Amino acid sequence: MPWRSSAGVRDVIVGAQPDVVLLHSVAVLRRLGARITRYDADAGTAEARLRRFTRSALVRVRVEAAGAEASRLSVESDALAWSPLFRRFRGDLLLLERQA
Repeated sequence: MPWRSSAGVRDVIVGAQPDVVLLHSVAVLRRLGARITRYDADAGTAEARLRRFTRSALVRVRVEAAGAEASRLSVESDALAWSPLFRRFRGDLLLLERQA
C-alpha cells in the first residue's frame, strides 16, 4: 500500500518555495526530537524516526509546488497521538510565511 493512501497523511500549504519548505520541515522534525534517516532534495522527500510513548515512529514528508509562491507539504506518521505533534509541526512551518 502506498504511503499516501494512509489515513495518517495530512497536508499543509506553505507560502514558500519547495526546497525551503523541505529544509525547514527537517529542522522542525529535529526540534521535535526526530532523527533524520533519509533526505532527498531532488525528490522533495525526507524520512525521520522519533520516539513517542516508548514506541519508535516513522515520519515521512513530501513537498511539491502548489503555485508560483506556495508549496504543499504532505506529512505522514504512524506515531501514537500524532495530532498534537502535527499541530506543533504545522505551526512552526507556517512561521516561514511570516518571515518572508
